[in-house]
Amino acid sequence: MSTPQQPKVLLFSHICNPEHITGAEKLLLFMTLELGRHYACTLVVPKEGLLAVEARRHGITTIVQSFPLLYDMYHPTDALPRLHQELLGHGDMAGLLDLLFIHEPDLVITNTCVNLLPAAAARKLGIPVTWIIAETIQSTIFASISAELMDAYADWIIGISETTLQPLHRIRERKKFVIPPSWHTDQYDAREWPVKRQNKRAEIGIYDERPVVGYISSDIYANKGLDHFIQMGINICETNRMAHFMITGKPADAVYMESCIQMILLSGYSSQFSILPFEPNIQSVYPAMDVVVIPSLLNEGFGLTALEGLIFGKAVVAYRSGGLSEILASTGNELFLANKGDVRDLTSKVQYLVSDQIARQQVGKTNSQAIGQVFGIDAYRSKLEHFLARIRPHLQESRAARLSPPQFPNQFLLKGEASHTVFLIEQGHKRPVSTGYDFQFYKLDWNRVGIVSDRQLTSHPTGLSIRAEEPFLKHAPAIYIAKGLGPTVYLMQHGIRYPFSSEAAMHHYGYNLDQVVQLPEKELATYALGHPIVWGSSKASTRRKSKIRVKRSLRKRLKKGTKLRRSGKRFAKGGFKARRRKAASRKMKVTKRGVRARRAKSRRGAKGSARQKVRHKSFAKVGGRK
Repeated sequence: MSTPQQPKVLLFSHICNPEHITGAEKLLLFMTLELGRHYACTLVVPKEGLLAVEARRHGITTIVQSFPLLYDMYHPTDALPRLHQELLGHGDMAGLLDLLFIHEPDLVITNTCVNLLPAAAARKLGIPVTWIIAETIQSTIFASISAELMDAYADWIIGISETTLQPLHRIRERKKFVIPPSWHTDQYDAREWPVKRQNKRAEIGIYDERPVVGYISSDIYANKGLDHFIQMGINICETNRMAHFMITGKPADAVYMESCIQMILLSGYSSQFSILPFEPNIQSVYPAMDVVVIPSLLNEGFGLTALEGLIFGKAVVAYRSGGLSEILASTGNELFLANKGDVRDLTSKVQYLVSDQIARQQVGKTNSQAIGQVFGIDAYRSKLEHFLARIRPHLQESRAARLSPPQFPNQFLLKGEASHTVFLIEQGHKRPVSTGYDFQFYKLDWNRVGIVSDRQLTSHPTGLSIRAEEPFLKHAPAIYIAKGLGPTVYLMQHGIRYPFSSEAAMHHYGYNLDQVVQLPEKELATYALGHPIVWGSSKASTRRKSKIRVKRSLRKRLKKGTKLRRSGKRFAKGGFKARRRKAASRKMKVTKRGVRARRAKSRRGAKGSARQKVRHKSFAKVGGRK
């Protein structure tokens, strides 16, 4: 869904439920899919669950990385500053830093107000942060502390409604954006809805067109208002024996759920109520309903259930609770907003829709048209494009600032002060050593690992991971010593293996036998064979042989330079002394010629001539004396 040339984004979900998927998870998944049209997106979840399954099904790269949440951000207390400091010292901070080092995102997006640690880790490395607020922070005297922390860690804040941004009114307006949720039209197939309706209604024993009033919640607890829904249903049952009330969801509070069930049993109208388990496929649930009721006692950040009810063309009734008011008012349904907590007001609005089939159907038809105009995909993409246009220049500047000229020389082993991963600097890149086993396999030395600030490490782009696996030519360090089944030890350097002629030669270049890596013969053969590395007695022997060759050459030249008279008894003109002078002159010329040749050869070697063969002086000295 993306290419390597695109900027990278890491999106952090605060939860990943194994049994059901919440509204906040759905919203993040939707944003990830839409951002994938512009960026290379990776989703990070704290554990495996339905969100991870859905993301992978859509082709989104998904990583599992554990990290704690700070729930006091949602309901601020006086303990929030202390809990914040404790969170920064949590052991999972190192794992988040390692993750950011390896993936090098241009932007980090964290979801919900309680998901603070990913934002803190990104800020530590100088990576821009966008914080999505999908709920309304509780109004307490300590709410300003939550707002201050968000302002400190986030470069931009996206609220899914105006309600979610109200507690953050002190934060500068240019940092805040409102992007309400939307949906993809290909998610739902309206042609299947009649069959789905018939099947689900048959499941609860309804085979005619009597009205079904629905309540749906991924997590059922007191603030979701199930007891208000049941009381409203009991009130209607007293005058309407045809209405049926369907409850779908997963109980999060067993005691509360049991009290709700007792309300139904004691009412005498239990035959008009059905309680079903949570159904992740909403296309199997909403078609069976005629009216969707959301009696939430919380100031909902948005109210995805209301959005889904309107998409399926249902009449929706809700309390005036935060974002629910925004949804219904913007789609022309303000008439069906009841005062929060007023069961009588809720009952009267639902009673009107239950008793008038024509009015109910007309409201549903109008809703299916209005929702597309206000919250459809075109409206969503327009708001998202506006946001991306605003942040794009800042992302480019931030990346350029992080990738400053490399600060550390090659072959340095480095680790951040708060992270765990050890990196080997090679050719300006930092290569992560994947595991402790890989570190030991390549005989790396912990005493050579330097500790630097985490932000300093971001100046080096991340290279390929160092792993103890085939092909070693790709995964191994660029320089190390190794051997196969035979006794020969090689200097493995940039794809070439240079055999050491002796142990003395190996010691001269700073290595010892404890650093030798054992490689399979077939992997050893993937490295090209270079010239032998000689030192000590072998090198002295080579020098002696060279001197002998030079002396023999001089003798031959002297013999050629002597010239006798015809009589054979006397030397050429000048006599014996002249001969000695000429011989000494020739010897001096030969010596100078040799010196000049050696100097020229040395200069060519320094210039790195392509014709020059690799000499031992060009080998890197690591792990020992320089």
